[in-house]
Amino acid sequence: MTATQSALPQAVLTAISTGTPVIRAYREHLGYTIDDIALTSGLTTEEVELIESGHRFEKGYRDRIARALGLAEGIFDEISDIPNAA
Repeated sequence: MTATQSALPQAVLTAISTGTPVIRAYREHLGYTIDDIALTSGLTTEEVELIESGHRFEKGYRDRIARALGLAEGIFDEISDIPNAA
């Protein structure tokens, strides 16, 4: 476990341990819907769903979601189960 992972809320860690992707775990922990994140981040609901399900997108997309969740940019870089786009 990295230092970033140890700083995650327990509810997020629990969700991740049961197989929930980290971005979805954080979104649900904070009480946001996919539509909320899509609207705030400027992404489509389909893009958010794809990112949450593990499809590869550029790092900037994850940063947009982080900002929409009120989190620091780059937070998902160390803990993300989603690789950068090729």
